[in-house]
Amino acid sequence: MMQPQVPAHPTVKSEDKVSDLAQITIKTQIPDFWTDQPRLWFGQFEVIVADQKLGDRKKFNLVVAKLSKDHVQQVSDLILEPPEDKPYSALKERLLSVYEESDNQRIRKLLKEIDLGDQKPSQLLRKMKDLGRGRFPDDTLRILWMGHLPAAVRTVLTISEVTDLSKLAEQADKIFETAEPSEAISEVASSSSTSPTYYLTLTTSRITSTELLLT
Repeated sequence: MMQPQVPAHPTVKSEDKVSDLAQITIKTQIPDFWTDQPRLWFGQFEVIVADQKLGDRKKFNLVVAKLSKDHVQQVSDLILEPPEDKPYSALKERLLSVYEESDNQRIRKLLKEIDLGDQKPSQLLRKMKDLGRGRFPDDTLRILWMGHLPAAVRTVLTISEVTDLSKLAEQADKIFETAEPSEAISEVASSSSTSPTYYLTLTTSRITSTELLLT
């Protein structure tokens, strides 16, 4: 007499288990969405998921999981009815359009609002480069940046033979660190009192007419 066959339970492939575990690990590595630095957040996100070779929809799902209620309200239509074609790309484009500063806002901040504060000179330069995004050549950016530095630091950098701006910033850090704290604070305050647009006039011929309207 033949024994009735018991239906086999579906087995979970080891590859699927590894994939699920990887997905959980990825989720824990991704920070919540940064409203103040949306492009940088997406840059980090794409580095984190790069090795997983995820499809557009899976990346879409991961991003949505990291959005707050306020963020979700800005992309509600995309969440309720995700585009069939490239939903992640559509979501990224929307979030950047909502939260990223415009070119005019960034340039205005670069020219009129930024200062050294308690940063190192190299940190200030990095921030200025981020705001400028290639709109200013290095020699123009150098003048704008030096306009925010203490007079003693500017004096040394002016006669420096270093032409690479990043290396010049490293040199500025060393000079800044050797200054007496009280002297550095006093000179930073003094340099901040001079409008950076004053230094911009030295190189206006290298800046586009659009940028000049923002000064």
